[in-house]
Amino acid sequence: MFTSTGSSGLYKAPLSKSLLLVPSALSLLLALLLPHCQKLFVYDLHAVKNDFQIWRLICGRIICLDLKDTFCSSLLIYNFRIFERRYGSRKFASFLLGSWVLSALFDFLLIEAMQYFFGITAASNLPSGFLAPVFALFVPFYCSIPRVQVAQILGPLSITNKTLIYILGLQGGMINWNRLFPPLRQRQNVNYQGGRQSEPAAPPLEVSEEQVARLMEMGFSRGDALEALRASNNDLNVATNFLLQH
Repeated sequence: MFTSTGSSGLYKAPLSKSLLLVPSALSLLLALLLPHCQKLFVYDLHAVKNDFQIWRLICGRIICLDLKDTFCSSLLIYNFRIFERRYGSRKFASFLLGSWVLSALFDFLLIEAMQYFFGITAASNLPSGFLAPVFALFVPFYCSIPRVQVAQILGPLSITNKTLIYILGLQGGMINWNRLFPPLRQRQNVNYQGGRQSEPAAPPLEVSEEQVARLMEMGFSRGDALEALRASNNDLNVATNFLLQH
């Protein structure tokens, strides 16, 4: 069903093939073999703005640090390869580059607007990877790819050749939205706890110094390492992902 939007395989789609293989391979390499290098690919707009780490605009917007994002974007790129065949590799590359640049500008404007008008502070680290140009391809996908009914359920509701692709895009979008802005329930809990009398806090969980040392070797501070290990119940992998995402 996923391949119904174009011919099978990556015939006459060299750019799509490169976007499938290279970022996915680098994402797996960073996740499995080089976790200490993931911090170089964190998409941190605060660091770009305050510390002038302009290189994060490139490194942080090419490689997905989360394997779920890698899987979703790879499936979407494979299904959107038909646009490279239809318009040619040059026009397809121009569209992706333009979307990539405009999305970086939109990230800055959105975060500043939410902070200025609503007082909502976005997460310091935004979802990394080549996600914005991929989601931009949903516009020509909606406008130019015809719907073909595959099955019909519950009377007027029907499943088409485009349904699963929309669901996949919605899944990736919801994951990234939750990372961008903290959940309202979490903010409400913080406000509620701040307005009531403090209760006796539980004793802090003891953490392994060996795991603290391993996180510090990756470049994290001791305080952040202790906080992440306590929050993850001394699970090193969960603590590493926590620090990379926050």
